[in-house]
Amino acid sequence: MVPTLALIAALAAPGGLPPHERSGGMPDAQQLHRTVARMQDYYERAHDLEAHFDQTFVNPLFHKTLHSTGTLEFKKPGMIRFDYDQPEPKLFVVKGDRIVTYVPAAQQAMVGSFHADRLSASVTFLWGRGQLEKEFAISPATREGLAPGIALELTPRVPDPRFQRIDFVVDPKTAAVLESVVIDGAGDENRFDFSQVRTNLGLADSAFEFTPPRGTQITKLGQP
Repeated sequence: MVPTLALIAALAAPGGLPPHERSGGMPDAQQLHRTVARMQDYYERAHDLEAHFDQTFVNPLFHKTLHSTGTLEFKKPGMIRFDYDQPEPKLFVVKGDRIVTYVPAAQQAMVGSFHADRLSASVTFLWGRGQLEKEFAISPATREGLAPGIALELTPRVPDPRFQRIDFVVDPKTAAVLESVVIDGAGDENRFDFSQVRTNLGLADSAFEFTPPRGTQITKLGQP
């Protein structure tokens, strides 16, 4: 299980937000706008980020649920790395226009091109570009099971085959994203819970460079 491009957006400004919990009523339009603005400001000021994640993928058609954990890192401009530790080690890394997925146990890697200019604001706002409110209708999320916080539901203004909607849960004190749920076109749910979030650590570009070890079977994406 690797992260979809849509869910890459859902990652973890001090205060200024009105205190609000889902149990205490729905945020009004002004609160929603302020929350989204704080989120975007957070990423504009974050040069890099590191966080632990717990991922739950649910396929309702086949009644299948998968759980994974690991560490996420990103750095501007356009570098992202997911290191999975459970249920097995796995790497997913993007740097510039190159994307690599590596599974050590299988000694297999997939390498291909990554076109950031084709992504929606659900991803580009992570790098301080793109406006969520221009591409998404944003309303209070009402689905059950979300973590406490300001719960937002983002629905594409123009139908997008990659996802039906994205739910964010935002910390009312810090404006950091605590949880995200991406629902794709098939109804599958990809949920990420974030913790131990740290920003502006001075991560080196070399952390996003990966060369598969000798003996690895390499497949070029887009080719047999």
